[in-house]
Amino acid sequence: MATAMNTPDQIPSLSITPNEGITRSTTPTSLDTVYEVDRCVSWIQAAKLSRVALQFPDYLLADAPRVCGAVQDRLGQEVFILGDTSYGECCVDEVAASHLAADGVIHFGHTCLTPTQTMPVMYVYTRRECGKERLAEEVKERWGKKEGKVLLLYDVEYQHELRDTVVEGVELVIGQCGEEGDGVKKFGRTFNVETFDSLHGCDVVYVGRGEQILLNFMYNLPQCEFFVFENESLVPAGVSVAKMMMKRYFLVEKTKDAERIGLLVGTLGTANFGDILDRLRQTIKNAGKKVYTFLVGKPNVAKLANFPEIDVFVLVACPETSILDSKEFLQPIITPYELELACNKEQEWSGQLVTDYRELLEGGEMFKQLTEYGEFGDEGDVSLITGRVRSMGVKSVRDGGGELVVVNDKTVSLVHEGGGGQFLASRSWGGLEQQLG
Repeated sequence: MATAMNTPDQIPSLSITPNEGITRSTTPTSLDTVYEVDRCVSWIQAAKLSRVALQFPDYLLADAPRVCGAVQDRLGQEVFILGDTSYGECCVDEVAASHLAADGVIHFGHTCLTPTQTMPVMYVYTRRECGKERLAEEVKERWGKKEGKVLLLYDVEYQHELRDTVVEGVELVIGQCGEEGDGVKKFGRTFNVETFDSLHGCDVVYVGRGEQILLNFMYNLPQCEFFVFENESLVPAGVSVAKMMMKRYFLVEKTKDAERIGLLVGTLGTANFGDILDRLRQTIKNAGKKVYTFLVGKPNVAKLANFPEIDVFVLVACPETSILDSKEFLQPIITPYELELACNKEQEWSGQLVTDYRELLEGGEMFKQLTEYGEFGDEGDVSLITGRVRSMGVKSVRDGGGELVVVNDKTVSLVHEGGGGQFLASRSWGGLEQQLG
């Protein structure tokens, strides 16, 4: 368990060098190929950008000076490097780039492909090899004589190798990285099918490092059976999706019991993050709960332990970093979709866990109108955790006109009734007391 003085970032980070060796730039030729230097220069010139940031994850920082130098030499103008990111490395750090007055960003390495707010962005996936011929043989051997679709998903670093994969006798649907062209858009990828529902229940082949990237796919496709291509063979993913779903639904029940909910802002650069925060605040208020917003950078155990008055945190982040294993945290950490399941009766359990908050906004597949409960709750139910009767809706009709009450010799405004102020005032220990004089 993490200690107070040694608290590693808990957002799933991709900063650790993967076991599979990333192609390193040992010669100028490989540098140009892996980092696509010519394409970077052409993009900057075509967009007429004057101050461009190059964003690298930690595992590629060793090559950053050489890439930066190569771009500057061919471009004839200065570019600069963004190293440490404000949140996850898979997201474009638009905030840090804006602080340095950048007018464009080139993002290298793995990415979640979440759109940015306003800043122009170019993605360079870099390159890794998996053995395309061997993969095709394994797929043909397993599904060559079976009917039905097989979905191929992979990390963006394999796009150059696997985007045009064809397997004889197998109906292969490839999740092309990027949202260009016709087809269904999902996970920042394009699928050449009429509807995404047609992929439910099919077998999935995944190529990549796994971790949060694979879990994101599995949560969104719980009816599918996943196979991972590693060590030149296909093996079952070996993860019980049903058990993971039960754990997540337990957190939904805890959220229904919560009185004070904290919104953790895990991104400031992705598209529509302001819209989802406004929607979540209104959802929580309609359910008669108190809402607080926190901007803490990368959440970790010690940071969030400073807010014991909060019952549940909601992490607003990109799909690949929105799900945290919160077993070491003082409070549960849930996704925006799980909050809506708990506080919006119009939102029903769909059997999958939606990790992209944009799907909850108007125009998204999971968008539902917000429910306005009555003054004392329209309906009640019994908590599956505490066994108590609970109800959604406004539980107090006080306007909070400035009246004060005394709790444990502490004066608290009725504005904070049922909120963090009342919780802290009710505690018997309020910190070290000064004994002066």
